Parts: sequence; C-alpha cells; structure tokens
Amino acid sequence: MEKTKTYTYFGIESNGVIGNRGLVANENGDFDPDYITERLGIKPFKFWKKGDFRKNRTQYMFSSWDAERSEINRLDVEAQCMDTIKNLKGKIEILKEIKEKFDVNYVIVVVPYIYGEEQPIIYFNKEIIEFCYITGTTINMDMYIFKEDDKG
Repeated sequence: MEKTKTYTYFGIESNGVIGNRGLVANENGDFDPDYITERLGIKPFKFWKKGDFRKNRTQYMFSSWDAERSEINRLDVEAQCMDTIKNLKGKIEILKEIKEKFDVNYVIVVVPYIYGEEQPIIYFNKEIIEFCYITGTTINMDMYIFKEDDKG
C-alpha cells in the first residue's frame, strides 16, 4: 500500500459568520496577511486578504494565512504537529497580540489521505495540547478516505 500520507499546517483565519456566500469576516476579523507575515517572521505557503479574488472571480469575504506545513514522517501526526508548532512556540506573545488586535481563529489542520486499511498515527501530546490551549488554537481534521484500489 504505502499510499497513505498526512500533512499538517497552522492557519489564521478571520472569525465571522457563515452565510449564503460562505464565511464572512466580522469587522475586526479583516486582517492584512502581510502584517501577520511581518509580525511572526514566518513566510506563509498560502494567504489571501478579504476582497482578493478567487480563481472563479468571486471575492473572498474573509482573510486567511497558512504556514508551517509539515509532511515529515508521513503517517505520524504527532511528529508533524510538533514540526508545525516548533517555530510558533517562541512566538506565543505575538500570537496573543494578533488575536487581541484582530478577531481571528488559530487552527492546526491535519490532512490525512487514507488508502485501504493503512492508517496514520493520530495522537496529540501534552506539548501540542498546551500550545493549543495557551494560544486558543483548535485542531481540525480534513480527512480523505479511499478504497485500496483507488488511484489517488
């Protein structure tokens, strides 16, 4: 098999309400991703600002900033989460300042692609839980499951 893999990353997203157009940022949730990049000193792999255009020419109604993607140990989510937060643990005060300045949500996103019976190791140690508690970060799973014979 050996197709199963996972990756994790840290995201910052405007807090808001979900309407017929998707997530719409609260007034204080509208942030400039460049400001986040400058404050944290970490380059994102994906970002947008409220008002930017999607590929389909509709506008984003919220801001988003994603960084610290980890694909190490392709089946060990704990190791990936530790890798994702390693540069953020020393920036907790800055994360608190950002959260105070803007109405944002922090999230560690875990993305497993599971084929057949092969399973990733999904475990969160005390250090990960403590980081999430102190920063108000949630953990989301975006899981994809395929039959063993799927081409993926």
